[in-house]
Amino acid sequence: MDLYLAKKQESITGSERKYLMDNTYWDNYYSTMNEWIEPSQFAKDILPIADKGKVLIELGCGNGRDALFFAKNGLKVVAVDQSKIAISKLQSTYANENIEFIADDFVHSNVLGSDSFNYAYSRFTMHSITEEEQDILLQKVYDSLKINGKLFIEVRSVKDDIYGLGEEVGRNAYYYNEHYRRFIVLEELTQKLQSIGFQINKAVEANNFAIYKDENPIVIRVIAQKS
Repeated sequence: MDLYLAKKQESITGSERKYLMDNTYWDNYYSTMNEWIEPSQFAKDILPIADKGKVLIELGCGNGRDALFFAKNGLKVVAVDQSKIAISKLQSTYANENIEFIADDFVHSNVLGSDSFNYAYSRFTMHSITEEEQDILLQKVYDSLKINGKLFIEVRSVKDDIYGLGEEVGRNAYYYNEHYRRFIVLEELTQKLQSIGFQINKAVEANNFAIYKDENPIVIRVIAQKS
C-alpha cells in the first residue's frame, strides 16, 4: 500500500473504504485527458475578486484547466492533485515560474503550511473526501491562509439530481459510476467554516453554475474569508 492509501486508511471506516479505489479511477481517467480546455465558470467568476500577483492553491486541480487559467491571468498558483498521471502530464507541459504542480493527497499535504497563501480554491473536490477529512482540510486551509485570505468552494449539494444514486457508503455519501461522492448540506458547511474562524462572504445554492453537456446540477458556492 502506498503512502496515499495509508493516509486514507487512517480516516475512513466501514463501507467508505471502497472509496480508496478512487485513486486508480482518477489515474485511469486522466491517462486520456485532453490538453488544457476552457476554464470552469466558477474560475471565471472568481478571477475578478482575486488580485494579480497573489498566491493561490488549488485543492484537486484535475487536468489543470482552472489552475492554468489563474496563472495565465496573473496569479501565482500551486496546484495539487492525487493523480500522479495528471500531474506528470501537467509538469511536463505547463510548469513555469507562475505555476507549480504537485502530486499529493491535498487533505494531508505538507504544502498547506502556515500563512502561505492568499487564496485557496476547491471546485468539485470537497465532495470527493469524507466529512472527517473535510474537517481536517478546512482547519489546515484556515491555518495556511494569510490574514484576509479567501477560500473559494464549489461543491455538490444534497439537492443534486444524482443524490441517492448508487451504493450508500456513508452519511450523504454514495459510490456511483465507479467513484465516491459526498453531497453537502449548505448550512452545515457554513457553520463548520464559521466555527473554525472563517467569515462567510457569500453562500449560495442553485443551478446554472456548473452546466456540463445535458447536466445542470444544483451546487453550492461559498466564499469564506480569514479575518
